[in-house]
Amino acid sequence: MDQMPDSQEDFINNPSFRKWVKTPDESTSIYWENYLREHPEQQEKITQAIESVKRLSRASQELVEVSDASAEEEKIWQRVKEQVQTPVLKKRPYWGWAAAAVIVIAGGLLWLNLGMPATKIEQTIAQQNPESLIDSVMVTNFEQKPRLVSLPDGSSVILQKGSNLRYENPFPKESRPVALSGEAYFEVVEDAKKPFTVYANGLIAKVLGTSFNVKAYEKDANVTVTVRTGKVFVTPEKDVQTKKNEREDMILTPNEQVVFTIKEAKMFRSPVNALAERKTFVIRPVNLVFNAVPVKDVFAEIEKAYGIKVVFKDPSLQNCRITTDLKEGTLSQKLDIICKTLEATWNTEAEFVAVTGRGCHP
Repeated sequence: MDQMPDSQEDFINNPSFRKWVKTPDESTSIYWENYLREHPEQQEKITQAIESVKRLSRASQELVEVSDASAEEEKIWQRVKEQVQTPVLKKRPYWGWAAAAVIVIAGGLLWLNLGMPATKIEQTIAQQNPESLIDSVMVTNFEQKPRLVSLPDGSSVILQKGSNLRYENPFPKESRPVALSGEAYFEVVEDAKKPFTVYANGLIAKVLGTSFNVKAYEKDANVTVTVRTGKVFVTPEKDVQTKKNEREDMILTPNEQVVFTIKEAKMFRSPVNALAERKTFVIRPVNLVFNAVPVKDVFAEIEKAYGIKVVFKDPSLQNCRITTDLKEGTLSQKLDIICKTLEATWNTEAEFVAVTGRGCHP
């Protein structure tokens, strides 16, 4: 067996570990299952390494189109050794979406099968569909500023610092479940056939298409849901699990919020007063209609509204002007419209949104 691994990178770069994750046999199964029992302090690193190996393995199959695939894959793993430093990277490596497995932190179904403890957010998703953990993604915001998460359906999530979001990629055919620990502002794409459901520390919020904020830190005694647009249906998760006949359901409308006391599992409705508004992240009205306006001014308004910093990879992009109406749609959809107009692309980094394109001459 190779030198005893210690870090997440060591596990990822260990051939025996990768074989156990991808094509386990009796020898690797015995060794690594014993290792898990004898080194419980390594649980988190191994969970992250398992998911990274799975996702990077899928990526390598897309990248490698040569006859000797196994030899080429080892080159990719060597590249991983050079690139992987931490579960959430500050900069996305040049080999694109293949590195997404390193950017996200996710626990796989294999981990649960070995009897190891799952986090609350993993348990929430597993209760709805245990197999979903295989294709689930967890994003953690370690930064001080909000982070944009663009979901598979085009919905946007503004994830606050110290918060975790788990979702399935792709979403299931009949639903769009996500699990939140912390605080996030949701802008949901409307889809009457696939309700969007947030599971947050004992409370369930279900919508078809709307914008709302959920605050559900594990250390807090309450969960708060604040609605900006549309309608949000909320109910205690306990009532659903026990199939309670007299469920305590509520439908919230714009500028309403509900406070859910976790210990008592009770909900209290209230309007959003000035004090509550100051404590809640809700998108403030800004001018999002533009006529031949420099794109830097457009992004300045977006930064003001969402708190998300936008960075131009090519400074000449700031010289471009656009005419557009961005009053409707999620933040992800607004970025799509702007970049399509500019013949540019955008992607999310840990601390900002990066826009790449040819730019314009002054």
